[in-house]
Amino acid sequence: MAKTAQDQFVSCIPLPAMASSVATARMHTRLLMSKWHLLPVVDDAELVVSEIVTNAIKATNIIPPQTRYPDLYDRMEVVCLCFYQLAGELVVEVWDPKREPPQCRDVTLDDEGGRGLVLVEALSKRWGTRWPPTGGKVVWASLPLDTA
Repeated sequence: MAKTAQDQFVSCIPLPAMASSVATARMHTRLLMSKWHLLPVVDDAELVVSEIVTNAIKATNIIPPQTRYPDLYDRMEVVCLCFYQLAGELVVEVWDPKREPPQCRDVTLDDEGGRGLVLVEALSKRWGTRWPPTGGKVVWASLPLDTA
């Protein structure tokens, strides 16, 4: 089957809602940015993906790392990571099955977490949340592509 121009600039992968999936999402981001010749944006894209995927996994019923297979089979939830290259921007979307929107938190200098959405906002042209009719939510971010 021949690829169309549009097919070359869309990527969606499901990921199990496990902490180890964040590393898989980062690796996929690096490989995809290389394939799409978008290396100038790879570091920002990788950080945005890492933060949004982490939040999506935390929003689900996260599975403990040493869970036995029968328990996985009954409880595994999935998040979905998608990329779209549009005119002058890279759109990152992460779907998870919960409807609650992500919340920015007030953090202190001593807090270990809670800065993810601040980083997403700083690196993105814009970001937000939408609720697809099929359920869950999609958190998305648009990163500018340098066209020079």
